Amino acid sequence: MKKLLSIIAILSLSLTVWAKDYNKAMTEAIDKMYQARTSQEYLEVANVFDRIGSAEQDEWLPYYYSAFCYTMLSTNTKEAGLIDEFLDKADEYLATAEQRKGDKVEVLAMKGFTAMLRISVDPATRGQEYSMKSVGHLQQAMQIDNKNPRVVLMLGQMQYGTAQFFGSGTSEACEMFNTALELFITEESQDLGLNPRWGKSQVESMLTKCEG
Repeated sequence: MKKLLSIIAILSLSLTVWAKDYNKAMTEAIDKMYQARTSQEYLEVANVFDRIGSAEQDEWLPYYYSAFCYTMLSTNTKEAGLIDEFLDKADEYLATAEQRKGDKVEVLAMKGFTAMLRISVDPATRGQEYSMKSVGHLQQAMQIDNKNPRVVLMLGQMQYGTAQFFGSGTSEACEMFNTALELFITEESQDLGLNPRWGKSQVESMLTKCEG
């Protein structure tokens, strides 16, 4: 009995140490991700998340953040081939995050983001296909949680881009950005732990365009 209790105690201690190590590694990597600006910095931190995800078979967030890094990499280049290559990689990571029972709303928001960015390669030929894909992901996310600021931000960006493409007004999109900003401010008061919190600077940048 004493031996069994000792084994249980050792296992409990190991789980505690694992949790601390995982949280520490993820916190450091997430901080580096939010500070990243260059393609090299995003690539380096994506590789860190990849290693964490390989080591922790039940965790979805490392692959979600790898996807985010590759999505940001796609925004740092003008080469069509590289944009698609980076977004393909992002979508692969999102598929893994989904397989690991990742937060459905956050994964759908990122899927909407990657589909939206594919439009930029050739808006004339890709606009309809990827607009529908992006909006489809985002509307599905909205049905689950219409208070997620990243979902509202992405829908606003889709609406803004569509309005610009057709030369129509952007007032509805700007209203969505205002709503997203309020949701981001509310989110800042919450303890999100390792969960996604990106997007506020993005919506602030869009609101500047609305005011211009």
